[in-house]
Amino acid sequence: MTALLWLPAMTGAPVVRAAGTCTAWGSSRIPPSTLQVLRTSGPSSGTVQTVDFKTYVRVVLAAEWPASWPSAALESGAVAVKQYAWYYIAHWRGGSATGGCYDVVDNNNDQVYWPESKSPSASQVAAVDATWNETITKGGAMFLTGYRSGNDVACGADVNGAQIFQHSARNCAAAGMTRDDILKLYYGPGLSIQTPAAQPSAVFLTPGFGQQTTAGSSVAATWTEETSGSTTVTSRNLALQMAAPINGGCGGDRWLPSTAGWSSTGASPQTANGLQAGYCYRFVVGLTDSTAATAYSISGAVIPDPSAPVASFTSPADGTISAFSGGLLAATWNETSAPGTSILSRLVTEQYASQPVAGSCAGAQWQNGAQTTTGSGSQFWLDHFNCYRWVVSLTDSAGHTGTWVSGILVEPAP
Repeated sequence: MTALLWLPAMTGAPVVRAAGTCTAWGSSRIPPSTLQVLRTSGPSSGTVQTVDFKTYVRVVLAAEWPASWPSAALESGAVAVKQYAWYYIAHWRGGSATGGCYDVVDNNNDQVYWPESKSPSASQVAAVDATWNETITKGGAMFLTGYRSGNDVACGADVNGAQIFQHSARNCAAAGMTRDDILKLYYGPGLSIQTPAAQPSAVFLTPGFGQQTTAGSSVAATWTEETSGSTTVTSRNLALQMAAPINGGCGGDRWLPSTAGWSSTGASPQTANGLQAGYCYRFVVGLTDSTAATAYSISGAVIPDPSAPVASFTSPADGTISAFSGGLLAATWNETSAPGTSILSRLVTEQYASQPVAGSCAGAQWQNGAQTTTGSGSQFWLDHFNCYRWVVSLTDSAGHTGTWVSGILVEPAP
């Protein structure tokens, strides 16, 4: 019998020790790209590491599930390992150490992540890859996937609905059960198996989804692209829509093709000109991938107001994504108001997000942080392994307000 390490076991709802998030990842269908791991062994002991999420799952599976076991057992283990860590990414327990916050610990307090001594075999890598786009839910919600060694008893003899007991699950696989059969047996009843839609997607950086900003007679659209599996984006179709504002906002649903007829098939960034004051505008991009799947994404909205005050960021410069290494940044911008007016007030909001991929901000899930009413040169503290950008809203003496978004910083420099 293969000797197994002590494994995570949960018999009830976990206690969340602190509110907030560490690896800020909101999706329960698309796996996060990274997570924060507190190392208690190896040369990085005592520090927090940003770890590629798939690498983490492979290494943990190598430590926790024997490579010689049937593929269905390894695949059910891969789902359990992945979702155990993913659950604590979504339900941060408040842990922090040298290097910042962490989602999980690298030992038996959570799952064994020892990359210095545990290398996944081909069968373990295959199990992770085969289940990477699969998640399981109960009542429509992601749950904590406990598992432990258990005894070498008949398939399902020790089912309790909360954990996979590994040795009996191995016997299930040997008897011909699939990974999904095993997951439903040990985590059921009421288990639902989910996979993300196999289609490309775009995430708008500017105008950011859900944002409403002010522009002049032109506006730039920037976005990042995500694909499923090994597919690639083969074509793009970017269109501009317009609508009449309602109570000064762009929350209506009567969007129509822009009267200027603007469109583009180019990659990010693209600039639309000739916007008319008094209307709302937004971009729609359709991406088609190498499997002929097409999906559409919508940007935030802009209102052209040539009379509104304008901010042009110099740090981080408009429309840029740049590396930055340091704990303190002065956000700087130039302000211009319409003739005969002056800027009376400003609100500067720092927005932050964990890096979806180490050294990248593509697809970041932004949250509001510190705010100030001071002008250009406002000082902000930055934490490691985050992405940052700033939003400044300016109001002038004529009552016009303009909102502008800076470029993006990746901290620390990759």
